[in-house]
Amino acid sequence: MGNAADPPTARRSPVRDWALVAAMTVAANLTPVLIGLAVLAALVIFRDWVPLVWIALPVIGFAVIGTVTRRPRLRGHAVRPAAEPELATLVRQVAERIGFRFPLLVRIVAEPDVGVLRTKSAGFRTFTVFLGLPLARRLTGAELAAVLAREFAYQQHAGDRRTRLLLGARDSLLESIEGRFRAPAAVVERLLRASQARTWPLALAADADAAAVAGTSAVRDALTRLGTVSEAFDLLGETSAEVLDEDGAYPEDLYEALDALLADPYVAPRLAAAAADDDLPMAIALAPPLAVRLAALPEHPGLGWDAGAPVPLRDADGLRRWCVRELVSSEDGPDGLRPVRLLDLEPERFEVGLREAAAHLVEVTGQDSVRGAVAVAADAVADGSWVRLARAIDPEIGKVPRPMRAVAGRDVLVDCLGRVVAGALLDAGWSRASRWTARVLLGPAGAPLDVEALVRHAVDSANPAGIRELLPTFDERAVR
Repeated sequence: MGNAADPPTARRSPVRDWALVAAMTVAANLTPVLIGLAVLAALVIFRDWVPLVWIALPVIGFAVIGTVTRRPRLRGHAVRPAAEPELATLVRQVAERIGFRFPLLVRIVAEPDVGVLRTKSAGFRTFTVFLGLPLARRLTGAELAAVLAREFAYQQHAGDRRTRLLLGARDSLLESIEGRFRAPAAVVERLLRASQARTWPLALAADADAAAVAGTSAVRDALTRLGTVSEAFDLLGETSAEVLDEDGAYPEDLYEALDALLADPYVAPRLAAAAADDDLPMAIALAPPLAVRLAALPEHPGLGWDAGAPVPLRDADGLRRWCVRELVSSEDGPDGLRPVRLLDLEPERFEVGLREAAAHLVEVTGQDSVRGAVAVAADAVADGSWVRLARAIDPEIGKVPRPMRAVAGRDVLVDCLGRVVAGALLDAGWSRASRWTARVLLGPAGAPLDVEALVRHAVDSANPAGIRELLPTFDERAVR
């Protein structure tokens, strides 16, 4: 695989690429560029160069020294081959099959993440593989080989200087859109779309190389499960943080709870659907949508990787404890906190924010009851004015970069209205279908209802009929 043909991105005009790198770099660093132009203008106007030079040179010198000498701390827990021989063997074999012949280091990280980064060790160039513990615990050997092969292939295709600089400039531009001073949204969006002519074929080429190494079926399953595990981890992390932070506790069984969440018959399909339905604005996406990537995979048979079980981890308990400590938001780790098992908590503990969401919606709609507030929200969904309602629910939407504003507004409305409707149904006697979420409920006849999916469909289709059908069951008592 090391001699694979270059992806279509490599045949594009270098002049266009360098121009795009320059434009994204300027747009991402608008503040220092403007300051530099202001200083230059002052020099030209006042013609008093010496004081400014004496002031500027030390500042520039310290900045350069800091940039050159700064070495960011590598995240994750270093894993030596002797400690985890099966994992080390898999990483080495995948790298050999794809033709990635560089010294490799492996580090386990707490999040469901995977990547290969160019690093240095003892003065020599190495590449460090970052592998999330949730993936190492959940993916089969074949699926793990597939995601590793894809990351190695991506490094091969993105290894030339021009592509690395373009990807770095793109990352900087994305980070800049959250800054106070940023380039106009239209300019940012156009530059990001222009960069996709390089990044999308790059992603597809890496997917294809991974299929040739690990088999198409393994790559397809791995890409799908990556999204599902990430969605589950985010949901569990947010829920556990809201439930435990105020109690001074931390979830010692976080990864066991993650396994249980992914096995939940009501929650798992929602997570898979959310992973497949990528809400990221198309202009910002580094790779094509998942459906496009799966459809573009060439057909290759599996090549002997274990498709039935994850790679054994010799120190699974030690890695789990380290990762839990890493995730706890305390400088001293969990030492000053009380350990709690999420699997032992009552399901009612996961009903987070239902009452607060109801009171807030009642307030912003000017109504006196939950039924009235939900009715107003349903009317807003029907006539398209829900955008203003979402802004009233969360004024911070106005600070979100313009390309992401519509998605953020929809997410805010769906989250708030979903909580309110779920809380009202629980008050009306409905019961939970899952310990992990109050958004999937069982009605009086025992039929499950995914409240969040109902609300999302209503917003996306501008048809709140499903919400209105539930209104007669709501309590009309005033809540303020």
